Amino acid sequence: MTGLFDGLLRNAMQAAASPFSNLLLAALLVVAARLLGDEDYGKFSFALSLTMIFETAVNFGLNQVTTREVARDRSGARLLVANTLGLKLVLAAVATVGLVLCARLLRSEPDVRLACYLLGAAAVLRSYLLTLRHTLHGLERFGSDAVVTIVDRCLLLVLGIVCLLGGLGVLGLSASFVAGRLLSLALAWCLAIRHLGPVGPAFDFAFWRSLQARAAPYGVFVIALYLNNHLDTVMLGVLRGDAETGLYGAAYRIYEGLASLPGLMQMVLLPRLAAHHAAGGTSHRRLSRAALGLGILMAIPMATGMALVAPWAVAALYGAAYTEAGAVLQMLTAGFVFVYPLYLLHTVALSSASAPSLLRAALIGCVTNAGLNLVLIPLFGMHGAAAATVACEGLSAGIMAWELRSQIGRARD
Repeated sequence: MTGLFDGLLRNAMQAAASPFSNLLLAALLVVAARLLGDEDYGKFSFALSLTMIFETAVNFGLNQVTTREVARDRSGARLLVANTLGLKLVLAAVATVGLVLCARLLRSEPDVRLACYLLGAAAVLRSYLLTLRHTLHGLERFGSDAVVTIVDRCLLLVLGIVCLLGGLGVLGLSASFVAGRLLSLALAWCLAIRHLGPVGPAFDFAFWRSLQARAAPYGVFVIALYLNNHLDTVMLGVLRGDAETGLYGAAYRIYEGLASLPGLMQMVLLPRLAAHHAAGGTSHRRLSRAALGLGILMAIPMATGMALVAPWAVAALYGAAYTEAGAVLQMLTAGFVFVYPLYLLHTVALSSASAPSLLRAALIGCVTNAGLNLVLIPLFGMHGAAAATVACEGLSAGIMAWELRSQIGRARD
């Protein structure tokens, strides 16, 4: 049993810098909310959520496949990464066209549209950055990944605050994301070359077909997952206006940041679980069960504690103008009970190539979320969006637990 966990603590300590560096991004969003005001912050939240949905079309499952395949066969990492970078050129072009059309359809304001375009460019750069980061994950080079992530967040924080203090508003903040991601990508590329050797986009179309066939189920899963996470903000922007979207965005950013804490466990466990699954035996099942138990143990105190301090946290971070968002955050915190185990269930499914399970849970959750938001947002506004989010997280967690029951149950052999 000891060998099962060898090196995981070291990897976790190195990887911890990555999720905790999200605090720097959270700090930028807090400053943005205070300086922009709820209406302009609502515009930025809408543009950011919309572009994050379209970013999934650029990734389309390739990041998840990269980590798993590199962990299983490091000798083929360079070829895999090169063709992933090439394939993403095509996917980025398609996603950009979709984003432009969607932004023009949903919003008529020129500044909101331009913010969408700028953040869309930043999303393409981030997609390439994530390819290189997921390669480092597969190689278990978490120290190098931590350097990239910290530099990325520091650049966003500094450039974003400079633009905000300079009075450049929503468009300046959006442009700072483009500049920051461009510099971060350059650093990640240098580190990837250090571990892999020279690497650039490759155009082996036969390899592309094979790669996309492996990635497509995860691509659909990730698109559904991101729709589930960001559709509420987009629908609020269309149905209720920018001010309420800004209030909801303030609460949701706190929830999203805390909900991503199990991402550290996912980052460390995915390559190890993938290797154990490829080797066969019961080690994959034992490690999966241990990880899920830890996720549940983390969820309960987090949900309880944040429910108690949510109104204070919102007021302390964003100021009195965002007081109404405190009740929204209280509602969202119930979702931790489902989100934390769900992160680990996703990790188990990704490591074992259980694409049908991921797809069923994500698609059912996404459709349910859209339906609930369509009913609840016109009636209850941001509170209805929060209720829909929690309900769908619970539904997704229940479906995933049922789908993976044979992989997380006790081994009898």
